[in-house]
Amino acid sequence: MARGKGVKYLKTRKALLIVVALDCPSPKGTIFYVFPKHNTPDGRKVGGERILAFKKGNPNTTFVKVTDTDTATIVGVAKWDVHKGVVPDEVEMEGDYWDSEQDKKLAQEMWAGFLMPRRQAIKDTTLDLLCVHPDYQRKGAGHMLTRWGTAIADEKGILAVVEASPQGRGLYTSEGFQVEIDHYTVQLSDEFKARPTQDFTWMIRPAKTKT
Repeated sequence: MARGKGVKYLKTRKALLIVVALDCPSPKGTIFYVFPKHNTPDGRKVGGERILAFKKGNPNTTFVKVTDTDTATIVGVAKWDVHKGVVPDEVEMEGDYWDSEQDKKLAQEMWAGFLMPRRQAIKDTTLDLLCVHPDYQRKGAGHMLTRWGTAIADEKGILAVVEASPQGRGLYTSEGFQVEIDHYTVQLSDEFKARPTQDFTWMIRPAKTKT
């Protein structure tokens, strides 16, 4: 692992494609419904373009990266939404990215269910996405990406929230996040009851009181 790595902004189209390429390897995660064909090069390319559009449409969004400076390889990325009093509407699942209207409807249900706890909370600072390449996990990149956003939350005296996977829960706990909902399962309609859904832990990092 390179000793000179640091957190920097993600700005380029090429770098944004890595956000999808590195993300959740689980075949049943929300990302596989929202970003169909995620496990193929073409699917990741289209997903990257959609994420780029999300970034352009939300002035509160910042993508950051951790790079191994020995190899110039981006090893981890995070998407932070730092709201400034006004929370924009969530992105709706529209377009012709799915193979069928049924698949599109499933993606819409999964997305709405995944965001339900967040929409009911005070959304000051949200860690919307964090992913680290498997070869670099447990080497500090996740902590660096998390601390980038929590440092802003502490400076502003606001809370931070995250939907934690089982793999990420320990990381967020070590960075001061507390469990609000221990086990949240995205609920699907009867039409999709047979399809795999998503579980996560809803966590909040309380606002720091300035002294």
